[in-house]
Amino acid sequence: MMKTLLNLPHVNEALSQCTETIRLHFAELSITVHSNEAMLLAGIADYYRSYLKAEVHTTTSLNLYVMEQSVVGDELEWLEVPREEGKQGRKEGFIDVAGGRWIKKFKTGMTFLQRPDHTVAVGPCSSNLAQIINFINNQFLNHYLRQGFTLGHASAFCVNGETTAIAAGSGGGKSTLMLRCLEQSERDFLTNDRILLKKTAFKKTEQGTQTIGLAKLPRVNPGTLLHSDRLRHILPESRQQALRQMPQSELWSLEEKYDVQIEDEYGPNRVRLAGNLSRLIMLDWSLDSAESTQLERVDLASQPEVIEGLRKRPGPFYQDKSGAFADLNAIDSVAHYGNELEHVKVYRLTGKIDFDRAYELIAALD
Repeated sequence: MMKTLLNLPHVNEALSQCTETIRLHFAELSITVHSNEAMLLAGIADYYRSYLKAEVHTTTSLNLYVMEQSVVGDELEWLEVPREEGKQGRKEGFIDVAGGRWIKKFKTGMTFLQRPDHTVAVGPCSSNLAQIINFINNQFLNHYLRQGFTLGHASAFCVNGETTAIAAGSGGGKSTLMLRCLEQSERDFLTNDRILLKKTAFKKTEQGTQTIGLAKLPRVNPGTLLHSDRLRHILPESRQQALRQMPQSELWSLEEKYDVQIEDEYGPNRVRLAGNLSRLIMLDWSLDSAESTQLERVDLASQPEVIEGLRKRPGPFYQDKSGAFADLNAIDSVAHYGNELEHVKVYRLTGKIDFDRAYELIAALD
């Protein structure tokens, strides 16, 4: 069965046909992307342009191949990747092979070969740039997870290297609040949806939690743009008019994503990759709450369950140092996350959803 997929036209010839290349640098990691489609590489380079400026000291180099062609592998019997709690539908499938794993995105037809190096994306890549970006970023995540970092579900900004993370489940408002916080000009963007954590001794007498942000732009729903004077222009005027007619609850749950290029919208040199995690804010608010928006300090020793929304599975693309894939149902315990956050101030934001009030409460912590 797997032989059929590997022998499909162009897949075995990916290395020789992908003659166009770009090189991406993410701190110590360098990824050379090879493709048979030059315009696709231009789109990737444009997406990552905020991350391609600084001189870097590369310690690890990887190769990734992006093959533009028709959908492959639909006829195979894919094993289902389990969805996270509360999510339904058939999203991804996988088939393990010697040294790697094929992963299928059922909605788009994209197929990915994950292995330690020379990873491959096959299918209608140009029309699914977001999935190519995710595939590149999975190599970035793998690199740091292999070094003992823990994956978290959070957005974050930083000031002079000190990071504030905002965590919640999907649709909890973490991206919108993070973007609202960037209105303060000394704050820089760190990440939109994924964060890497590791308790570290910075000096002999000081400990903290090192944090690395995933190089992914904010990808937000239209309600976030509609209610931002700075970002509203991203929406076509006709779409703005239609959205204004929607009830708030419907607008909040609308699945329609837009990328926000941070340096286009907030100014140059506003993007960072790493910092020291000094604060974590857990969102526990709701649209229908009658209570005022409040921010309270949390003692994780007595309330460890508060950080549940931060926990995140590495997913089907993760391979450990030996090349083995992790149990797809495995996730680090609340106790493990609590240990990584030992030196981090944790807060809980409760009451009604009010981004302006939340902005004021967070600013008061500075």
